[in-house]
Amino acid sequence: MVVANRTAEARLTVRSPQRSEMRWLLAVAAAFLVVHIVAVMIWGRASASEATAPVQATISPLCD
Repeated sequence: MVVANRTAEARLTVRSPQRSEMRWLLAVAAAFLVVHIVAVMIWGRASASEATAPVQATISPLCD
């Protein structure tokens, strides 16, 4: 019984770093996605505002 308990405790200590590493990797992946989604939104708004900006024609007084 004691041997089985020690084996179970050893397995828990081995899996603990793997779980924390997986959580860390998931957090990094989520941050990566959030940053890219925000970047795409900013880029899309900049492109849309650039496309709707009126183009001002500059006419030289020499053309009259």
